[in-house]
Amino acid sequence: MAKSVEIKDGICYMCTMTCPMKIHVSDGKVVKVETADPKVSHCPRWKAQMDFIYHPVRLLYPLKRTGKRGSGNWQRIPWDEALDTVADGLQSVKDKYGPESVVFWIAYTKEPRPYFHRLTHAFGSPNYCTESSNCFSGTWIAANLTYGAEYSYMAGTGSGIDPETRCKLIWGAAVISSPPAWQVNLEAKEKGVKLVVVDPRRTTIAAKADIHLQLRPGTDGALALGMMNVIIGENLHDKDFTEKWTVGFNDLKKLVKEYTPERVEKITRVPAAKIREAALLYARNKPAKLHMSSNSTTHHANGVQNHRAVILLAALTGNIGVPGGNTLGPISNAKTNDITLHERVAKMPPGVGSKRFPIWTKRYREMQSNAIADQIESGQPYPIKALFSPGLDIQFFANSRRIVKDLNKLDFIAVTEYFHTPGTQVSDIVLPIASWLERHILLTEYFGNVKLIQPAVSPPGECRTEWDIYSGLAKRLGFGDLFWNGSFEKCVDHILEPMKITFKDLESKPEGIKLALQPRPEKHYEKTGFKTASGKVEIASSVLAEHGLDPLPSYKEPPESPLSQPELAKKYPLVMTSGARVMAYTHSQFRNIPRLRKMMPDPLVDINPYDANQRAIKTGDTVTVSSTRGSIKMKANITDTILPGVVSLPHHWPNEANVNELVDDTTLDPISGFIPCKSQLCQVVKHRN
Repeated sequence: MAKSVEIKDGICYMCTMTCPMKIHVSDGKVVKVETADPKVSHCPRWKAQMDFIYHPVRLLYPLKRTGKRGSGNWQRIPWDEALDTVADGLQSVKDKYGPESVVFWIAYTKEPRPYFHRLTHAFGSPNYCTESSNCFSGTWIAANLTYGAEYSYMAGTGSGIDPETRCKLIWGAAVISSPPAWQVNLEAKEKGVKLVVVDPRRTTIAAKADIHLQLRPGTDGALALGMMNVIIGENLHDKDFTEKWTVGFNDLKKLVKEYTPERVEKITRVPAAKIREAALLYARNKPAKLHMSSNSTTHHANGVQNHRAVILLAALTGNIGVPGGNTLGPISNAKTNDITLHERVAKMPPGVGSKRFPIWTKRYREMQSNAIADQIESGQPYPIKALFSPGLDIQFFANSRRIVKDLNKLDFIAVTEYFHTPGTQVSDIVLPIASWLERHILLTEYFGNVKLIQPAVSPPGECRTEWDIYSGLAKRLGFGDLFWNGSFEKCVDHILEPMKITFKDLESKPEGIKLALQPRPEKHYEKTGFKTASGKVEIASSVLAEHGLDPLPSYKEPPESPLSQPELAKKYPLVMTSGARVMAYTHSQFRNIPRLRKMMPDPLVDINPYDANQRAIKTGDTVTVSSTRGSIKMKANITDTILPGVVSLPHHWPNEANVNELVDDTTLDPISGFIPCKSQLCQVVKHRN
């Protein structure tokens, strides 16, 4: 007799797009996963969810280290002992040094972050840190400073193609290997949309473009200023918009005079004629949409200013708030209670990196992870002595060997994880967690709905949800009441109270509760203004000026480049850019899943044939990639899709080829604190044993 199968609503969390899924369950086990969105049918990651949750080496029980850190010696322990040990480790540091001496750092998963944020500040520490210190928040802060709070997520306003769109300027986004919904851009050319692509690599979309501007990594700001030079010089800027709705246009006009296409060619390696052609195509074919990556322009020492220059192209041409241009989505009635307790931070000691990066830490409401190593070493303004980290990602940190040494100085480290990783190897306690198919997930704005994803199956072994772990620690640390004494239902009720929606309401409506969405009027800013201090688009940022920084989107040469360090470039002559997405992996994850590993079995360095010939390197050769900070081994992929003098490396390849071991951790962006992982000097040679 055939076993019965129940089909449940779910999501895929193999990346953070939370694509809708249909989960087939029989006898308490997932037997099949189907996508509920045909747009993502090509994505290989959702098809590997069962491989992930039923992986033979998934962590199933709490573990306690029995040997030295890094020895790999572990002992299985009961949950009560595990949580008691973690609570005692955190409390002992709090008693001796103060709660601020504990850093709370979270990578994956992202959805439970508000609960972890609450745990951090309930404990009394200001040091809530995440991988956003090197991720989306750089473009977020650039847009926030320039266009105001409503446009903080401006990167999302350019991903599609509207019926009115006549031109698409895609800047640093590989739309095939990035979020699946961006596939629509491949159809743009067939619809008659003019395509301009800016990318150091000749990606699939770049190959289809009318114009591909293949620039030297880190020079995006100069290229954007060069395009502005042409647009303003040809009198193609939107005079009405710049006069009424911007601050600093006249100063910008003076600045861009310095960036003639000929000068910009010398900086970026993009031919002056192409710069002119692209600028004219974008400015003359309105409405035009600017499509940005979430971070490719900001992984540089001048990243925020680079990105500000890029996004100001939309304002300069009047492509803001108009159909076919960069427009905000509909106005939602979603209102929730903030549970993070972040208001308590004002009365706490300064958080990690908050003195050095005050704009980012205040506006993004996190502390800057890239300052952790400095504070561990200096002990100033107070010592860091313990770390609690869901998904501790060692590969995240630039000059990664340094952070490993520094973490080993701490009194106590505990992590939550699915598998053993480089992060578990420096830990004292490892707690196994439930996956997205095994826990409740609250989604407050999901395709126009408030939705509660219910567990499709129970967690394997003794895995627990992150909510259970955090609330269990809260109880042991003396503030269980702040976690509703462990009731996730009461927590959800509190979050949704402003909308008068309850946990039970969502439980009874698995399809979700529809939100009221109000269309946003064209040129909405004419009634509301922009959410900046001036009420206008701040070409000259008042916030940057208040902090003694250049208010204009000025360009600075990367601190480690052939132009800024010609002597160093003699030994390390290649410009290294890293982090290009591949469909098989999400950052450091999934190399342990065979069906995904087959898609990219080895860490590959893309190198131009000219540079390969100079080094007698052939495709498939093992090569050593080195910088002043160290070296890693990779396989060579010889391709003319990358510029001569530039190499492209994947990021976060744990235990095999961690590119961030090569990246400088001292020349951080002064606004965001980001690492310059996309514009560094390196050398590539054939590996010799």
